[in-house]
Amino acid sequence: MKKLLCVVMIAGAAAFISSCGKMSFEERIEQDVYEKIAAGYCENDSIPKNSEIKNFQLGEITPIGETGMIDVSIEFDVANADGTEKHMKKAMLYLENGRGDKMLAIYCDYDYRDKK
Repeated sequence: MKKLLCVVMIAGAAAFISSCGKMSFEERIEQDVYEKIAAGYCENDSIPKNSEIKNFQLGEITPIGETGMIDVSIEFDVANADGTEKHMKKAMLYLENGRGDKMLAIYCDYDYRDKK
């Protein structure tokens, strides 16, 4: 019985360790939104660099046919440095590839092919 318990504990620990470094697709989406706004990618769309994102909500994640593209709806509030807040409902587009999901376009002028 002790041997079985030991094997189960080792297998559980190995599974836990292997899953710790991986980020879920939902976590990746949230990280992308926060990083791109902080970097100023959406300044042309009236979201100043370093604006604060509040009340982030992930909406529907919808694969677009067999194209490999994924449409993601998001909703959040943006607080500017001057204290004004704006509620936003936007969409993002991802492209699936063999190594993980890659962001194609955010709700503003960001495109992964354009590097800032």
